[in-house]
Amino acid sequence: MINIAIDGPSGAGKSTIAKKIAEKLGITYLDTGAMYRTVALYAVSSGKNPSSQEEVVPLLENIKISYEKVGGENRIFLNGKDVSEDIRMHNISKCASEVSKIPEVRAFLVEKQREIAKNNDVVLDGRDITSHVLPDTKYKFYLTATAEERANRRFKELSDKGQNVSYETILADIKDRDYNDMNRKVSPLVKTPDSIEIDSTNMTLDEVADAIMEHIKAIKEQCNTLTVYKNASVQDLRKEAKEFNIDANKVIKKKTKKKGGFYRFIAAIVRKAMGIIWPTKIYFKDNFPKNTKAIVVCNHYTALDPCVIISKLLGKDGKVLMKDEIMKNHVVAKVATELGCIPVKRGEADLSAVKSILGALAKNQPVLIFPEGTRNKSGSKEMLPLKQGVATFALKAKAPIVPLLYYKKTGPFKRNILIVGAPFYLDEYYDQKPNAVKEEVTEVIRDKMCRLRAELDILVEKCGGSKKKYFKYVKEHGKEIYGNERNGCKE
Repeated sequence: MINIAIDGPSGAGKSTIAKKIAEKLGITYLDTGAMYRTVALYAVSSGKNPSSQEEVVPLLENIKISYEKVGGENRIFLNGKDVSEDIRMHNISKCASEVSKIPEVRAFLVEKQREIAKNNDVVLDGRDITSHVLPDTKYKFYLTATAEERANRRFKELSDKGQNVSYETILADIKDRDYNDMNRKVSPLVKTPDSIEIDSTNMTLDEVADAIMEHIKAIKEQCNTLTVYKNASVQDLRKEAKEFNIDANKVIKKKTKKKGGFYRFIAAIVRKAMGIIWPTKIYFKDNFPKNTKAIVVCNHYTALDPCVIISKLLGKDGKVLMKDEIMKNHVVAKVATELGCIPVKRGEADLSAVKSILGALAKNQPVLIFPEGTRNKSGSKEMLPLKQGVATFALKAKAPIVPLLYYKKTGPFKRNILIVGAPFYLDEYYDQKPNAVKEEVTEVIRDKMCRLRAELDILVEKCGGSKKKYFKYVKEHGKEIYGNERNGCKE
């Protein structure tokens, strides 16, 4: 069975998009949110408090929910009555969030959802589909948008239906519901690490649907090319091939004859050699996030600076931007690709590189970028001006930024020092257009790197590389690190 799971906050457009995807694929759309709304409607109609576990749970045995096609449209029925319009009333939306906190309600509906998904190709949307209802599905998406944009959409929807509700009330309710959904004890709204996040704030419905369809296609192709089956057994391959409607014999044949094995072998050797040729002491490695997207920024002295970062931090799925000249040699290009290199043409708008970067981030992969754009050939600690591209990627992908810094000019067979800073987000800029704020955001990134420079200098010069002495020094001389001085980072 092909089960597509879509999670996200209220008003992000999950239901509309899920319907579109189901229509494009010719499969069933299962509106899980409508099921919670239906329970809420029954509770309210019965004069019960939808937030009261004692009052709602006894009602469950009297609730029968079903779906029927009426005029080509899925309609939801409560005990034989069509309630498709009733459950969309504004007060019911808020009550749905309340009943969803009740464990027995969730168990009651999750059982029904899993039973349907087990026997049908379906698209499901909700708050915990990827994390709880269908945690094993290959197709996971997290659809979001700013609270203001979601309030605008809801306000227009209710106004078109003749319901008189103020925008401010809707916005407040959405923010309340976000908080409730994300902080409830039972199956809270979360973005799972393997979910593909799509921000629909500045996208049309068709653009969002097309983006999801592209990802679905990519996942199917991934299965077909066996990139996810390096360690799979033949039995597992037959099972997965059936799910993706692929010729099992063709898949198994591909498994026994992998392409590019020679270059993967060379890349593996290169990874090992990097640590030997470029010995580096890495401080605060635990700051580096694992199994998630991130934009990694670092200062740049020599062409081999990425070596240790690729080998010790990024992981096998990590990507790194490098100038396209490295791809001119066929063998080097093949090995570089296996190492995760994304070639970029400097001095021009390289749309192919942009697409590769955003694609990697969409797949929860870290991407290493040298924001200075070129090497610091002087070898000084002073940072060069940062390019604004890194700000654009961070804003578009809503990815955390992880700052790294080499202490001084690096080199082979010497004691290189690298520090990993704490990841930071640019939340306050996410609801603004990237072009309008990228200059300001670039300065924010630069300031974070300058502060990290101050920490690194103190760690090495005043504390002799001892983390114990460093923490003690920070406690006693915090202003020296977090004050106005930027040390080697000049304006």
